[in-house]
Amino acid sequence: RKECPFMTESNPLLFQRLLLWLSKKAKENRVPLCAALIFGFLAHGFAFANKLVNHDEANALFSKGGSVVLGRWGLCFMDNLFPNVSMPWIYGILTIFFLAVAVCVLVRLLPLKSSWAQVLAAGLVVTFPSLTGTLGYMFMSSSHGLAFLLTVLSAWFVTRQERRYHLAALGCLVFALGIYQAFIGLCAGLLVIVVIRRLLEGEDGKAVLRDGCGYILFLVLSLGLYYGIAQLALSLTHQTMAGYATDGMAFSPLSLPANALLAYRTFFSVFTSGTYSLVPTKASRILHGLLWLAAGILLIVRVRARKRETLNLVLLIAALVLFPLAVCCIFLFIAPTSIHTIVLYSVVNVYFLMLLLADSCPPVTRLRRAVLNILPVLCALIVTVNIYIANESYLTLHLRYENAYAFYSSLIGDIKASPEFTQGSKLAVIGTWQDPAFYEEHMAFTDTLTGVTGFKPDSYSKERFLEQYVGFAIPFASQAEEAEIAASPEFAEMSVYPYYGSMKKIGDTFVV
Repeated sequence: RKECPFMTESNPLLFQRLLLWLSKKAKENRVPLCAALIFGFLAHGFAFANKLVNHDEANALFSKGGSVVLGRWGLCFMDNLFPNVSMPWIYGILTIFFLAVAVCVLVRLLPLKSSWAQVLAAGLVVTFPSLTGTLGYMFMSSSHGLAFLLTVLSAWFVTRQERRYHLAALGCLVFALGIYQAFIGLCAGLLVIVVIRRLLEGEDGKAVLRDGCGYILFLVLSLGLYYGIAQLALSLTHQTMAGYATDGMAFSPLSLPANALLAYRTFFSVFTSGTYSLVPTKASRILHGLLWLAAGILLIVRVRARKRETLNLVLLIAALVLFPLAVCCIFLFIAPTSIHTIVLYSVVNVYFLMLLLADSCPPVTRLRRAVLNILPVLCALIVTVNIYIANESYLTLHLRYENAYAFYSSLIGDIKASPEFTQGSKLAVIGTWQDPAFYEEHMAFTDTLTGVTGFKPDSYSKERFLEQYVGFAIPFASQAEEAEIAASPEFAEMSVYPYYGSMKKIGDTFVV
Protein backbone atom coordinates (compact mmCIF):
# COMPACT_ATOMS: atom_id res chain seq x y z
CA ARG A 1 0.00 0.00 0.00
CA LYS A 2 1.29 3.46 -0.91
CA GLU A 3 2.33 5.55 2.13
CA CYS A 4 1.02 9.05 2.77
CA PRO A 5 3.53 11.53 1.33
CA PHE A 6 3.17 13.77 4.40
CA MET A 7 4.54 11.06 6.69
CA THR A 8 7.82 10.47 4.89
CA GLU A 9 11.16 11.52 6.37
CA SER A 10 11.75 13.80 3.40
CA ASN A 11 8.58 15.76 4.15
CA PRO A 12 7.90 15.62 7.93
CA LEU A 13 4.89 17.18 9.61
CA LEU A 14 5.16 20.60 11.20
CA PHE A 15 5.31 19.26 14.75
CA GLN A 16 8.00 16.78 13.66
CA ARG A 17 10.10 19.61 12.23
CA LEU A 18 9.60 21.53 15.46
CA LEU A 19 10.71 18.56 17.56
CA LEU A 20 13.76 18.05 15.38
CA TRP A 21 14.68 21.73 15.69
CA LEU A 22 14.26 21.66 19.48
CA SER A 23 16.30 18.47 19.70
CA LYS A 24 19.08 20.04 17.65
CA LYS A 25 19.13 23.21 19.77
CA ALA A 26 19.08 21.22 23.02
CA LYS A 27 22.06 19.18 21.81
CA GLU A 28 23.98 22.30 20.78
CA ASN A 29 23.30 23.96 24.14
CA ARG A 30 23.42 20.89 26.37
CA VAL A 31 26.26 22.24 28.58
CA PRO A 32 24.65 25.53 29.75
CA LEU A 33 21.17 23.98 29.70
CA CYS A 34 22.07 21.04 31.94
CA ALA A 35 24.22 23.20 34.22
CA ALA A 36 21.39 25.71 34.76
CA LEU A 37 18.90 22.97 35.59
CA ILE A 38 21.29 21.18 37.99
CA PHE A 39 22.37 24.33 39.84
CA GLY A 40 18.78 25.56 39.86
CA PHE A 41 17.52 22.46 41.64
CA LEU A 42 20.46 22.44 44.08
CA ALA A 43 19.73 26.03 45.10
CA HIS A 44 15.94 26.17 44.92
CA GLY A 45 14.61 22.62 45.06
CA PHE A 46 13.26 23.10 48.60
CA ALA A 47 11.22 26.11 47.45
CA PHE A 48 9.75 24.05 44.62
CA ALA A 49 8.68 21.18 46.88
CA ASN A 50 7.20 23.26 49.74
CA LYS A 51 4.67 26.05 49.96
CA LEU A 52 6.71 28.88 51.46
CA VAL A 53 5.06 32.21 52.17
CA ASN A 54 6.00 35.78 52.96
CA HIS A 55 3.78 38.83 53.42
CA ASP A 56 2.93 39.25 49.71
CA GLU A 57 2.83 35.54 48.90
CA ALA A 58 0.24 34.98 51.65
CA ASN A 59 -1.86 37.75 50.15
CA ALA A 60 -1.45 36.76 46.48
CA LEU A 61 -2.13 33.03 46.47
CA PHE A 62 -4.64 33.59 43.64
CA SER A 63 -3.22 36.65 41.86
CA LYS A 64 -0.04 38.15 40.42
CA GLY A 65 -0.16 41.26 42.56
CA GLY A 66 -0.44 44.76 41.15
CA SER A 67 -0.29 45.04 37.36
CA VAL A 68 -1.51 48.10 35.44
CA VAL A 69 -1.57 50.37 38.50
CA LEU A 70 2.10 49.57 39.13
CA GLY A 71 3.13 50.01 35.51
CA ARG A 72 3.38 46.23 35.05
CA TRP A 73 0.84 45.95 32.27
CA GLY A 74 2.66 42.93 30.83
CA LEU A 75 1.39 40.84 33.74
CA CYS A 76 -2.13 41.20 32.34
CA PHE A 77 -1.08 38.99 29.41
CA MET A 78 0.39 36.36 31.74
CA ASP A 79 -2.95 35.12 33.10
CA ASN A 80 -3.57 32.78 30.16
CA LEU A 81 0.01 31.51 30.20
CA PHE A 82 0.42 31.27 33.99
CA PRO A 83 -2.95 30.94 35.79
CA ASN A 84 -3.48 32.99 38.93
CA VAL A 85 -2.65 30.18 41.34
CA SER A 86 0.73 30.28 43.07
CA MET A 87 1.96 26.72 42.44
CA PRO A 88 5.56 26.31 43.63
CA TRP A 89 6.43 23.11 41.78
CA ILE A 90 5.34 24.06 38.28
CA TYR A 91 6.14 27.80 38.51
CA GLY A 92 9.50 27.13 40.11
CA ILE A 93 10.51 24.71 37.36
CA LEU A 94 9.23 27.08 34.66
CA THR A 95 11.29 29.91 36.13
CA ILE A 96 14.49 27.84 36.06
CA PHE A 97 13.68 26.64 32.53
CA PHE A 98 13.31 30.22 31.23
CA LEU A 99 16.59 31.19 32.87
CA ALA A 100 18.30 28.10 31.45
CA VAL A 101 17.22 29.07 27.92
CA ALA A 102 18.35 32.64 28.63
CA VAL A 103 21.81 31.35 29.55
CA CYS A 104 21.95 29.46 26.24
CA VAL A 105 21.31 32.75 24.44
CA LEU A 106 23.85 34.55 26.63
CA VAL A 107 26.71 32.23 25.76
CA ARG A 108 26.18 33.13 22.10
CA LEU A 109 25.65 36.82 22.70
CA LEU A 110 28.89 37.37 24.60
CA PRO A 111 30.11 34.78 23.37
CA LEU A 112 31.43 32.18 25.85
CA LYS A 113 33.04 29.30 23.98
CA SER A 114 34.61 27.28 26.80
CA SER A 115 32.47 24.67 28.52
CA TRP A 116 33.69 25.77 31.95
CA ALA A 117 32.65 29.37 31.25
CA GLN A 118 29.19 28.25 30.12
CA VAL A 119 28.74 26.08 33.24
CA LEU A 120 29.77 28.92 35.56
CA ALA A 121 27.58 31.45 33.74
CA ALA A 122 24.60 29.15 34.25
CA GLY A 123 25.45 28.61 37.91
CA LEU A 124 25.92 32.31 38.63
CA VAL A 125 22.60 33.23 36.97
CA VAL A 126 20.38 30.64 38.67
CA THR A 127 21.94 30.95 42.15
CA PHE A 128 22.14 34.76 42.25
CA PRO A 129 20.40 36.10 45.42
CA SER A 130 18.00 38.18 43.32
CA LEU A 131 16.45 34.95 42.03
CA THR A 132 16.23 33.60 45.59
CA GLY A 133 14.31 36.73 46.52
CA THR A 134 12.09 36.40 43.45
CA LEU A 135 11.15 32.82 44.31
CA GLY A 136 9.94 34.14 47.67
CA TYR A 137 7.19 35.70 45.56
CA MET A 138 6.34 32.47 43.77
CA PHE A 139 3.10 33.89 42.38
CA MET A 140 5.06 36.10 39.94
CA SER A 141 8.31 34.13 39.60
CA SER A 142 7.54 32.49 36.25
CA SER A 143 6.59 35.87 34.78
CA HIS A 144 9.91 37.31 35.94
CA GLY A 145 11.76 34.32 34.50
CA LEU A 146 10.11 34.95 31.14
CA ALA A 147 10.99 38.67 31.37
CA PHE A 148 14.65 37.74 32.00
CA LEU A 149 14.63 35.56 28.87
CA LEU A 150 12.95 38.28 26.79
CA THR A 151 15.52 40.83 27.97
CA VAL A 152 18.44 38.60 26.95
CA LEU A 153 16.77 37.92 23.61
CA SER A 154 16.34 41.66 23.05
CA ALA A 155 20.07 42.21 23.59
CA TRP A 156 20.88 39.37 21.21
CA PHE A 157 18.48 40.64 18.54
CA VAL A 158 19.64 44.26 18.66
CA THR A 159 23.29 43.24 18.20
CA ARG A 160 22.48 41.39 14.96
CA GLN A 161 23.40 43.17 11.76
CA GLU A 162 20.13 42.40 9.98
CA ARG A 163 17.57 45.18 10.45
CA ARG A 164 14.71 42.69 10.67
CA TYR A 165 15.95 41.61 14.09
CA HIS A 166 15.80 45.10 15.57
CA LEU A 167 12.01 45.25 15.63
CA ALA A 168 11.94 41.91 17.47
CA ALA A 169 14.47 43.33 19.95
CA LEU A 170 12.22 46.30 20.61
CA GLY A 171 9.17 44.11 21.15
CA CYS A 172 11.00 41.76 23.52
CA LEU A 173 12.41 44.51 25.74
CA VAL A 174 9.23 46.59 25.87
CA PHE A 175 7.20 43.55 26.91
CA ALA A 176 9.86 42.53 29.47
CA LEU A 177 9.68 46.03 30.98
CA GLY A 178 5.90 45.69 31.04
CA ILE A 179 6.35 42.66 33.29
CA TYR A 180 9.01 44.25 35.51
CA GLN A 181 10.66 47.58 34.81
CA ALA A 182 13.94 46.73 36.55
CA PHE A 183 15.11 44.54 33.66
CA ILE A 184 16.27 47.66 31.80
CA GLY A 185 19.52 47.39 33.79
CA LEU A 186 20.11 43.80 32.65
CA CYS A 187 19.81 44.80 28.97
CA ALA A 188 21.91 47.96 29.36
CA GLY A 189 24.69 46.02 31.10
CA LEU A 190 24.73 43.32 28.43
CA LEU A 191 25.01 45.88 25.64
CA VAL A 192 27.95 47.59 27.36
CA ILE A 193 29.67 44.19 27.66
CA VAL A 194 29.16 43.66 23.93
CA VAL A 195 30.83 47.02 23.26
CA ILE A 196 33.74 46.14 25.57
CA ARG A 197 34.21 42.78 23.86
CA ARG A 198 34.27 44.33 20.40
CA LEU A 199 36.82 46.95 21.48
CA LEU A 200 39.04 44.30 23.09
CA GLU A 201 38.92 42.33 19.84
CA GLY A 202 40.25 45.36 17.97
CA GLU A 203 37.20 46.22 15.88
CA ASP A 204 37.01 49.58 14.19
CA GLY A 205 36.38 52.21 16.86
CA LYS A 206 34.08 54.32 14.68
CA ALA A 207 31.85 51.34 13.91
CA VAL A 208 31.68 50.39 17.59
CA LEU A 209 30.88 53.99 18.56
CA ARG A 210 28.12 54.13 15.97
CA ASP A 211 26.58 50.88 17.20
CA GLY A 212 26.99 51.96 20.83
CA CYS A 213 25.00 55.13 20.15
CA GLY A 214 22.41 52.91 18.45
CA TYR A 215 22.18 50.78 21.58
CA ILE A 216 21.55 53.87 23.71
CA LEU A 217 18.84 54.99 21.29
CA PHE A 218 17.33 51.51 21.46
CA LEU A 219 17.16 51.64 25.27
CA VAL A 220 15.63 55.12 25.27
CA LEU A 221 13.06 54.15 22.63
CA SER A 222 12.15 50.99 24.57
CA LEU A 223 11.60 53.00 27.75
CA GLY A 224 9.50 55.52 25.85
CA LEU A 225 7.29 52.85 24.28
CA TYR A 226 6.94 51.06 27.61
CA TYR A 227 5.84 54.29 29.31
CA GLY A 228 3.42 55.14 26.52
CA ILE A 229 1.77 51.71 26.73
CA ALA A 230 1.60 52.03 30.53
CA GLN A 231 -0.29 55.32 30.23
CA LEU A 232 -2.57 53.84 27.56
CA ALA A 233 -3.32 50.83 29.78
CA LEU A 234 -4.25 53.14 32.67
CA SER A 235 -6.55 55.12 30.37
CA LEU A 236 -8.25 52.04 28.92
CA THR A 237 -8.84 50.50 32.35
CA HIS A 238 -9.92 53.82 33.92
CA GLN A 239 -7.30 53.54 36.66
CA THR A 240 -4.56 55.73 38.06
CA MET A 241 -1.04 54.79 39.06
CA ALA A 242 -0.89 53.46 42.63
CA GLY A 243 0.83 55.55 45.27
CA TYR A 244 3.36 52.76 45.76
CA ALA A 245 4.54 53.37 42.20
CA THR A 246 4.32 57.17 42.04
CA ASP A 247 6.05 57.63 45.40
CA GLY A 248 8.99 55.59 44.10
CA MET A 249 9.56 57.69 40.98
CA ALA A 250 12.70 59.83 41.13
CA PHE A 251 13.34 60.82 37.51
CA SER A 252 13.90 64.42 36.49
CA PRO A 253 16.64 66.12 34.41
CA LEU A 254 17.86 68.02 37.47
CA SER A 255 18.16 64.86 39.58
CA LEU A 256 20.16 62.87 37.02
CA PRO A 257 23.66 63.76 38.30
CA ALA A 258 22.79 62.91 41.92
CA ASN A 259 21.01 59.73 40.87
CA ALA A 260 23.96 58.67 38.70
CA LEU A 261 26.36 59.21 41.60
CA LEU A 262 24.08 57.11 43.82
CA ALA A 263 24.09 54.35 41.18
CA TYR A 264 27.90 54.25 41.23
CA ARG A 265 28.06 54.24 45.02
CA THR A 266 25.53 51.45 45.24
CA PHE A 267 27.30 49.35 42.63
CA PHE A 268 30.53 49.30 44.60
CA SER A 269 28.84 49.00 48.01
CA VAL A 270 27.21 45.77 46.80
CA PHE A 271 30.64 44.12 46.83
CA THR A 272 32.21 45.97 49.78
CA SER A 273 29.33 46.31 52.25
CA GLY A 274 26.85 43.63 51.21
CA THR A 275 24.22 46.21 50.21
CA TYR A 276 20.85 44.69 49.30
CA SER A 277 22.19 41.24 50.34
CA LEU A 278 23.50 40.52 46.85
CA VAL A 279 26.84 39.58 48.43
CA PRO A 280 25.55 39.03 51.97
CA THR A 281 28.31 37.14 53.77
CA LYS A 282 31.86 38.11 54.68
CA ALA A 283 33.24 35.00 52.96
CA SER A 284 31.40 35.93 49.77
CA ARG A 285 32.75 39.49 49.85
CA ILE A 286 36.31 38.17 50.18
CA LEU A 287 35.75 35.87 47.19
CA HIS A 288 34.37 38.76 45.17
CA GLY A 289 37.34 40.93 46.08
CA LEU A 290 39.72 38.29 44.77
CA LEU A 291 37.54 37.89 41.67
CA TRP A 292 37.73 41.62 40.95
CA LEU A 293 41.51 41.45 41.32
CA ALA A 294 41.77 38.51 38.90
CA ALA A 295 39.49 40.22 36.37
CA GLY A 296 41.49 43.46 36.65
CA ILE A 297 44.71 41.62 35.87
CA LEU A 298 43.12 39.94 32.84
CA LEU A 299 41.80 43.26 31.58
CA ILE A 300 45.22 44.93 31.84
CA VAL A 301 46.83 41.94 30.12
CA ARG A 302 44.29 42.06 27.30
CA VAL A 303 44.77 45.81 26.77
CA ARG A 304 48.57 45.58 26.75
CA ALA A 305 48.66 42.50 24.54
CA ARG A 306 47.61 44.41 21.45
CA LYS A 307 48.45 47.90 20.23
CA ARG A 308 45.29 49.92 19.88
CA GLU A 309 44.27 53.12 18.24
CA THR A 310 43.69 56.06 20.54
CA LEU A 311 39.96 56.06 19.73
CA ASN A 312 39.61 52.40 20.71
CA LEU A 313 41.39 52.95 24.01
CA VAL A 314 39.29 56.01 24.85
CA LEU A 315 36.08 54.16 24.00
CA LEU A 316 37.17 51.15 26.07
CA ILE A 317 37.82 53.35 29.10
CA ALA A 318 34.47 55.09 28.57
CA ALA A 319 32.63 51.75 28.32
CA LEU A 320 34.27 50.47 31.50
CA VAL A 321 33.32 53.68 33.32
CA LEU A 322 29.73 53.46 32.06
CA PHE A 323 29.35 49.77 32.96
CA PRO A 324 28.41 50.30 36.67
CA LEU A 325 25.93 53.00 35.67
CA ALA A 326 24.37 50.74 33.04
CA VAL A 327 23.99 47.89 35.52
CA CYS A 328 22.43 50.16 38.15
CA CYS A 329 20.60 52.52 35.76
CA ILE A 330 17.34 51.85 37.62
CA PHE A 331 18.60 54.43 40.16
CA LEU A 332 18.13 57.08 37.47
CA PHE A 333 14.37 56.55 37.61
CA ILE A 334 13.46 55.02 40.98
CA ALA A 335 13.97 56.31 44.53
CA PRO A 336 16.40 54.22 46.64
CA THR A 337 13.64 53.34 49.11
CA SER A 338 11.85 51.42 46.33
CA ILE A 339 14.94 49.47 45.22
CA HIS A 340 15.68 46.07 46.71
CA THR A 341 17.32 42.72 46.02
CA ILE A 342 15.01 41.66 43.21
CA VAL A 343 15.35 44.96 41.35
CA LEU A 344 19.12 44.54 41.09
CA TYR A 345 19.23 41.21 39.23
CA SER A 346 21.19 43.22 36.64
CA VAL A 347 24.29 43.04 38.87
CA VAL A 348 24.73 39.50 37.53
CA ASN A 349 26.24 41.24 34.46
CA VAL A 350 29.45 41.62 36.47
CA TYR A 351 30.06 37.87 36.24
CA PHE A 352 29.39 37.85 32.49
CA LEU A 353 32.07 40.49 31.96
CA MET A 354 34.59 38.59 34.06
CA LEU A 355 33.87 35.27 32.37
CA LEU A 356 34.18 36.95 28.97
CA LEU A 357 37.61 38.33 29.89
CA ALA A 358 38.80 34.90 31.04
CA ASP A 359 37.25 32.91 28.22
CA SER A 360 38.85 35.04 25.49
CA CYS A 361 42.32 35.29 27.06
CA PRO A 362 44.82 32.63 25.89
CA PRO A 363 47.17 31.28 28.63
CA VAL A 364 50.40 32.26 26.91
CA THR A 365 52.25 33.50 30.02
CA ARG A 366 52.61 32.24 33.57
CA LEU A 367 50.63 35.18 34.93
CA ARG A 368 47.73 34.57 32.57
CA ARG A 369 47.78 30.85 33.30
CA ALA A 370 47.74 31.47 37.06
CA VAL A 371 44.84 33.92 36.86
CA LEU A 372 42.90 31.65 34.49
CA ASN A 373 43.29 28.82 36.99
CA ILE A 374 42.14 30.97 39.91
CA LEU A 375 39.17 32.79 38.37
CA PRO A 376 36.99 29.70 37.65
CA VAL A 377 37.64 28.41 41.16
CA LEU A 378 36.51 31.72 42.66
CA CYS A 379 33.35 31.70 40.53
CA ALA A 380 32.62 28.10 41.54
CA LEU A 381 33.02 29.02 45.22
CA ILE A 382 30.65 31.98 44.78
CA VAL A 383 28.08 29.64 43.22
CA THR A 384 28.49 27.30 46.20
CA VAL A 385 28.03 30.16 48.68
CA ASN A 386 24.91 31.33 46.83
CA ILE A 387 23.46 27.81 46.97
CA TYR A 388 23.88 27.81 50.74
CA ILE A 389 22.39 31.31 50.96
CA ALA A 390 19.35 30.20 48.97
CA ASN A 391 18.75 27.14 51.12
CA GLU A 392 19.22 29.10 54.34
CA SER A 393 16.77 31.70 53.06
CA TYR A 394 14.17 29.05 52.33
CA LEU A 395 14.74 27.59 55.79
CA THR A 396 13.94 31.06 57.16
CA LEU A 397 10.69 31.14 55.21
CA HIS A 398 9.81 27.66 56.42
CA LEU A 399 10.53 28.43 60.07
CA ARG A 400 8.59 31.69 59.96
CA TYR A 401 5.62 29.90 58.45
CA GLU A 402 5.75 27.21 61.14
CA ASN A 403 6.01 29.85 63.88
CA ALA A 404 3.16 31.91 62.47
CA TYR A 405 0.98 28.84 61.97
CA ALA A 406 1.62 27.67 65.53
CA PHE A 407 0.99 31.17 66.89
CA TYR A 408 -2.36 31.58 65.17
CA SER A 409 -3.47 28.01 65.84
CA SER A 410 -2.98 28.63 69.55
CA LEU A 411 -4.54 32.09 69.32
CA ILE A 412 -7.62 30.79 67.52
CA GLY A 413 -8.12 28.17 70.22
CA ASP A 414 -7.97 30.87 72.91
CA ILE A 415 -10.32 33.14 70.97
CA LYS A 416 -12.91 30.40 70.48
CA ALA A 417 -12.74 29.54 74.19
CA SER A 418 -13.47 33.12 75.24
CA PRO A 419 -17.12 33.81 76.21
CA GLU A 420 -16.75 37.32 74.74
CA PHE A 421 -16.22 35.94 71.24
CA THR A 422 -19.74 36.00 69.81
CA GLN A 423 -21.25 35.77 66.36
CA GLY A 424 -20.67 38.93 64.35
CA SER A 425 -17.47 39.86 66.18
CA LYS A 426 -14.60 41.37 64.24
CA LEU A 427 -11.00 40.60 65.07
CA ALA A 428 -8.16 43.06 65.68
CA VAL A 429 -4.64 41.75 66.31
CA ILE A 430 -2.76 44.89 67.30
CA GLY A 431 0.95 45.29 67.97
CA THR A 432 4.29 44.13 66.65
CA TRP A 433 5.94 40.73 66.55
CA GLN A 434 9.24 40.17 68.32
CA ASP A 435 11.44 37.63 66.54
CA PRO A 436 13.04 34.82 68.54
CA ALA A 437 16.71 35.48 69.25
CA PHE A 438 18.01 32.80 66.87
CA TYR A 439 16.81 34.77 63.82
CA GLU A 440 19.11 37.70 64.56
CA GLU A 441 21.95 35.38 65.55
CA HIS A 442 21.88 33.01 62.58
CA MET A 443 19.69 34.51 59.82
CA ALA A 444 20.09 38.28 60.09
CA PHE A 445 21.02 38.71 56.41
CA THR A 446 17.52 37.64 55.35
CA ASP A 447 16.11 40.88 56.81
CA THR A 448 17.53 42.79 53.83
CA LEU A 449 17.24 40.02 51.21
CA THR A 450 13.84 41.02 49.90
CA GLY A 451 11.45 38.16 49.35
CA VAL A 452 12.69 35.82 52.07
CA THR A 453 11.95 37.76 55.26
CA GLY A 454 8.98 35.46 55.67
CA PHE A 455 5.48 35.78 57.04
CA LYS A 456 5.19 37.22 60.55
CA PRO A 457 2.09 37.23 62.79
CA ASP A 458 1.88 41.05 62.52
CA SER A 459 1.97 41.07 58.70
CA TYR A 460 -0.58 43.13 56.77
CA SER A 461 -1.76 39.88 55.13
CA LYS A 462 -2.62 38.09 58.39
CA GLU A 463 -6.35 38.03 57.54
CA ARG A 464 -5.67 36.20 54.27
CA PHE A 465 -3.21 33.89 56.04
CA LEU A 466 -5.82 32.90 58.62
CA GLU A 467 -8.41 32.24 55.92
CA GLN A 468 -6.29 30.32 53.40
CA TYR A 469 -3.62 28.61 55.49
CA VAL A 470 -5.17 28.15 58.94
CA GLY A 471 -8.81 27.76 57.89
CA PHE A 472 -10.25 30.48 60.15
CA ALA A 473 -12.29 33.03 58.19
CA ILE A 474 -13.32 36.04 60.25
CA PRO A 475 -13.56 39.73 59.26
CA PHE A 476 -10.76 41.93 60.59
CA ALA A 477 -11.14 45.47 61.82
CA SER A 478 -9.95 48.13 59.37
CA GLN A 479 -6.76 50.11 59.94
CA ALA A 480 -8.79 53.13 61.01
CA GLU A 481 -10.76 51.03 63.50
CA GLU A 482 -7.56 49.49 64.85
CA ALA A 483 -6.04 52.95 65.31
CA GLU A 484 -9.14 54.11 67.21
CA ILE A 485 -9.04 51.02 69.43
CA ALA A 486 -5.30 51.43 70.10
CA ALA A 487 -5.96 54.98 71.35
CA SER A 488 -8.71 53.90 73.76
CA PRO A 489 -8.20 53.61 77.56
CA GLU A 490 -9.50 50.01 77.49
CA PHE A 491 -6.68 49.01 75.17
CA ALA A 492 -4.09 50.75 77.35
CA GLU A 493 -5.01 48.43 80.24
CA MET A 494 -4.43 45.27 78.20
CA SER A 495 -1.34 43.07 78.54
CA VAL A 496 0.57 41.43 75.69
CA TYR A 497 -0.47 38.03 74.34
CA PRO A 498 -0.27 35.25 75.56
CA TYR A 499 -0.58 36.64 79.09
CA TYR A 500 -3.79 37.11 81.06
CA GLY A 501 -5.72 40.21 80.05
CA SER A 502 -4.36 40.28 76.49
CA MET A 503 -7.79 39.53 74.93
CA LYS A 504 -10.82 41.76 75.36
CA LYS A 505 -13.92 42.72 73.43
CA ILE A 506 -14.03 46.46 72.78
CA GLY A 507 -17.31 47.44 71.13
CA ASP A 508 -18.04 44.81 68.50
CA THR A 509 -14.34 43.96 67.98
CA PHE A 510 -12.51 41.15 69.71
CA VAL A 511 -9.07 42.64 70.40
CA VAL A 512 -5.81 40.78 70.92
